[in-house]
Amino acid sequence: MRKDYEDNALQVVEDVYEINLLNKVTGTNYIGVPVYGANTLAQVLGEYAVDIGINPDDSNFLFENKRTGRSTSDSAETIEGLELYEGDVLAISDDARVA
Repeated sequence: MRKDYEDNALQVVEDVYEINLLNKVTGTNYIGVPVYGANTLAQVLGEYAVDIGINPDDSNFLFENKRTGRSTSDSAETIEGLELYEGDVLAISDDARVA
C-alpha cells in the first residue's frame, strides 16, 4: 500500500501542464509554458522573463492569476499556491508596475 501511495504522489508531482504568461505592462504573451505545480514563480520567471520582455534582475514583481484575480509579489510562491491550472494566464509586472 505504501508503495502505491508513493507512486501516485510522485505522478501527481511530476504532471506537467501548460499555462500562458503575460507581460502586463507591454501585453506580450507567451503561450503554452510547461510547468509543474511545485515550480516557484521565480523559477518560471527565470526561464521565460526574456521571452516576455521582463528584466529578470528587477527586484519587484507582481504576479497575478488572471482567472482568480489573486496576486502576489512573493516569487517563492508556487504555481499550485497561486492556484494556476492548465490554460490559466499568469500576468507578470516588473518593478511592480501595473498597466
